[in-house]
Amino acid sequence: MRFYFFFLVVLVWCDDVKDTREGENVTLECRFTPKTREKLTYYWSRSNRQSHDNAAIGEVPLDNSYRLNYHPEKGVYDLLISNASYDRDNGKFECKVKAGGSGDNLHSQSYTLTVLTAPQQPIVMPGTHVTVTEGKTQDLTCSSIGGSPDPMVRWYKEG
Repeated sequence: MRFYFFFLVVLVWCDDVKDTREGENVTLECRFTPKTREKLTYYWSRSNRQSHDNAAIGEVPLDNSYRLNYHPEKGVYDLLISNASYDRDNGKFECKVKAGGSGDNLHSQSYTLTVLTAPQQPIVMPGTHVTVTEGKTQDLTCSSIGGSPDPMVRWYKEG
């Protein structure tokens, strides 16, 4: 009699989520088990609505607003973002540590960074003081420009 065992392992990676206000500083941590024998490659990438590019390669940050806490012997490769900007920094950041020769992924850590910005003052159309005739309908529209994350609009009735 033969017995067969099958195992299914499902791994789900979720980005860590970080929020920061525009103009503030934020640190994205990348911690890994250091390997002393082999040469490793380290880099941070960023993706947003405009582009996908590298934020740092090795010990070199590729933007004046970025610095690195680079201590590979301790398993530390943190990205320090100064003066966070919605246009530049709102999006996904990913730290990767790869084996130098084979290019095999040894460690990966992702963040979704939301740079919080206030929306513009809401505008009600056709205006904030509307006269409505009983029995007739009146459409009101409330809108606002900007804001990260997208603002929620709620209506309230006085009286």
